[in-house]
Amino acid sequence: MSKLYSKMLVFFIMMLTGCAGLADYSYDLPGDYSIVRTSAHQVTIAPKISESNWGSDIIPKKVTEVAWDDNYILAKQLGLMNDPSSSNGYQIPNNDDFYYWIIEFKNGEVFGPLDEEGFIKMKNDLGIFDDLILKNVETLKQPISSSK
Repeated sequence: MSKLYSKMLVFFIMMLTGCAGLADYSYDLPGDYSIVRTSAHQVTIAPKISESNWGSDIIPKKVTEVAWDDNYILAKQLGLMNDPSSSNGYQIPNNDDFYYWIIEFKNGEVFGPLDEEGFIKMKNDLGIFDDLILKNVETLKQPISSSK
């Protein structure tokens, strides 16, 4: 009876703690770029090299919103700060530290980081229409496939 109890206890502990990586995802964007989430606040945009490999980050963590059309990818990025309630260096989003980015994916040109005023001006300069609306990246997610 104690073996059964031990197995059940281990099972319940695993269920309560969850498994790292289960919430990770990637989402393919135009121009061979992807949104890549490797932990809660490690959400970036990087060039896609293969089905489950990406190059160096083009837009650093934490990407929270994104939009695209036939020429551009737009993104909003929150900076991270040390969690004041943690002593192990864990970082959380800093809602007062945000930037915008524009990738012209046909030629790889990146504009950013931009403040809101600079972002609006750059959108106008590039002819990006106002109907291109940033969306929360969490609404786009799909699981990261394992290496083949």
